[in-house]
Parts: sequence; structure tokens; C-alpha cells
Amino acid sequence: MNKKIVIARAKVKARREGAFIAAAKKLAEATHAEEGNVSYTFYQSIQEPEAFIFYEEYKDDAAVQAHASSAAFKAFSEAIKELTEGDLIVDKF
Repeated sequence: MNKKIVIARAKVKARREGAFIAAAKKLAEATHAEEGNVSYTFYQSIQEPEAFIFYEEYKDDAAVQAHASSAAFKAFSEAIKELTEGDLIVDKF
């Protein structure tokens, strides 16, 4: 197994955290059902409530690509366009 880790960061516009969390929960639920997903969680910063990170584990590169191509991820990406300041910052390990 060649497990892959993805860490994504988002900066949410002030007072838009609730809508962002709702969209992230919907994505997390769909991602947990993906065949190659090992783990998928997101966290909101205590010190800076507009800052979020996503910690994702997948069984391999194909699972990462399947997630990025999924309808749920595309819907999430569209939903957060008006909620975030800039694009998500994504690191893959």
C-alpha cells in the first residue's frame, strides 16, 4: 500500500464559517464513502476561526485522483467560491 496524505488549507471570509462548515460536512460524508478513502477530517482553528485545514488519507494516487474528480468535490469547490478568500492551499505527501 502506497498511502497518500493530502493537507488542504482554507481561509474563509468573516461570518461565512457556518456555510463553509455545512459544505465541508457534506463533502466529508461523501468522501468517507469513497472506496480509496482511509480517513478524512477537517478542523477549524481556535485562534483564527476563519482558518480551516483538511487532513485526508487515501490508499494510493488513484484514490486521490478519484476524489478530486468526484461530483461531491466538484460541488464543494463550486459552493465555497463565494465563501473563501482565495483558493485552497493543497499539499500532497
